Amino acid sequence: MAVETSPNSPSLEEHAGTEHADGAPGGTVLSFVRPIVAFERSRRYVVRPLGPHYEPFASLVSLDVPGLNFVVVPPGLVFADYVYIVPERDVVELRLGEVADPSEIQTLVIVRRRDVPSPVVNLRAPIVINRTLHLASQVVLEDDCGFGFMVPVDAGSARWTPESPDGHADGKDSSSCSS
Repeated sequence: MAVETSPNSPSLEEHAGTEHADGAPGGTVLSFVRPIVAFERSRRYVVRPLGPHYEPFASLVSLDVPGLNFVVVPPGLVFADYVYIVPERDVVELRLGEVADPSEIQTLVIVRRRDVPSPVVNLRAPIVINRTLHLASQVVLEDDCGFGFMVPVDAGSARWTPESPDGHADGKDSSSCSS
């Protein structure tokens, strides 16, 4: 199943919430069918806004592990050329075949800010969300897609690689990743 991300991707507002009076995060609870890689103890998250000065970035906050959160962004708002194929296993686990409206499938990518000169995103392992059923999973894409684990947020292209002279994947035919 091909998933397109674009500047017209669904906003995070539907899932985002504010803190409750007791400090607990508000918003729609996303149940991860598989935990985020290396964070096996957490399967329930909510998306919270970081504030108007940080849009379109948000925080994916764990409900299972206090203090665990990730900065995330819809990749279509940063990379207009980010289109990928969801592996069949993930289509089944997330029940994406039951989604009638493609806008009910949302993609987020994790932003890394530590130990790097500027923020980078992991385009090889997006978080795919079935907004209808509130199911989510970090999906690891096939190696031949030409997406990197550490793509600078300001790279301008989802096909950016540090090895290529122009910053784009050298000679990779990634058409199989988006059809």
